[in-house]
Amino acid sequence: MGKLMFGWDDKIACIQSVGVKGQDDEPLCLAYKTSKLFVGAGVYLKDEGYVLGDPAQKDRFYPWPEQAQVKAWQAEGLLPDPLPGYSIPALEYAFAYSLWLVILVMVAWALGQRALTKRRQARDALIPVSRGPPQVVTEGDKFINQTVTAMLQPGEQVQHQALALRSAEELSHVYFVALTSQRLILISSKRKFRGYVFENAGVEEVPRAQIADVTENAYELTFTLTTGGQFMIVVPRRLKEFSNQQEFVRDVPRLLAAVKAVGPVVQVA
Repeated sequence: MGKLMFGWDDKIACIQSVGVKGQDDEPLCLAYKTSKLFVGAGVYLKDEGYVLGDPAQKDRFYPWPEQAQVKAWQAEGLLPDPLPGYSIPALEYAFAYSLWLVILVMVAWALGQRALTKRRQARDALIPVSRGPPQVVTEGDKFINQTVTAMLQPGEQVQHQALALRSAEELSHVYFVALTSQRLILISSKRKFRGYVFENAGVEEVPRAQIADVTENAYELTFTLTTGGQFMIVVPRRLKEFSNQQEFVRDVPRLLAAVKAVGPVVQVA
């Protein structure tokens, strides 16, 4: 794993050997020097021009002499005349400006994800809002449904259910989430090496009357409460162990949003 870099980093690149010797009589080369500025990653490259470099020690060099000295050495054949040109490799520029490249890629990715989310939400808006009940097919579906059903009050019905995370980074701690006709129920559990632990490790409940609004962005649902607080859950969109992920993301925000959803509400048989 690469480490972060900070400050200036100088680099010498030899172009060709020359007859000029160093102060310790070491052979030198005609070289060019570049300086890169790093703030975690590269942000700037400065071309410092010609120097006299030590081929044996890449970080050792002598500053380029005055023009009169250059002419004298050229007249003696110790330096080429004319001086050869050089070009800094594109890879050096990419490394030197890597922070900007990373930012550019991140911005492009975020814009792309936003566009994909907008198109998906537009397609979802054309589908009638469902009040459930959810599909009960897999072992995961059955566990959520059976656990939540045991908690229902008279007349209360399960409308949607899914597996969720509290954040995209918190992968070990999961929630079995259900929206009923009266409340949002979050059943705490955890992941194992392969799959999920089907157990009830604690329950959180939010009455629907306390949910002022729900917004969705890239499968992250943000719940705004009437008390002014907020909380977020992330609903992975495709999991073979759970059948109702996409329906939960599609319909729960529309059922609980402050603005009435467009389109008819349907009851799934």
